[in-house]
Amino acid sequence: MSKPITSIFATRLKAARELRGLSQRALGGLVSESKSNGSVRINRYEQGVNRADMDTAAALAAALDVPLAYLFAEKDDQAELLLAFAQLTSGDRTKLLAQAKQMAEKRASKGTKSG
Repeated sequence: MSKPITSIFATRLKAARELRGLSQRALGGLVSESKSNGSVRINRYEQGVNRADMDTAAALAAALDVPLAYLFAEKDDQAELLLAFAQLTSGDRTKLLAQAKQMAEKRASKGTKSG
């Protein structure tokens, strides 16, 4: 059974914030008019006490310079791939996507499930 989405979001939010070297207060200041209130909100999101609505999640992702999907990635390898993919040039993303589709088609033709 997978983790609840609130827990996944909390984990990814904290990881992204730490990756960017931001305190809860600093991130709160980027997405809220009040740094102190923003800090409390970020803490509550990271603890899974409060849930961010979609607009807030998008603002947090933008402030952290991560894809919105990263904050909801259920598996660590998916999350890492999203971060790496976002850093590629458009041409490199197109190439990687074509390779991934090709690999998936091969796997599907063999009748193998992905994990």
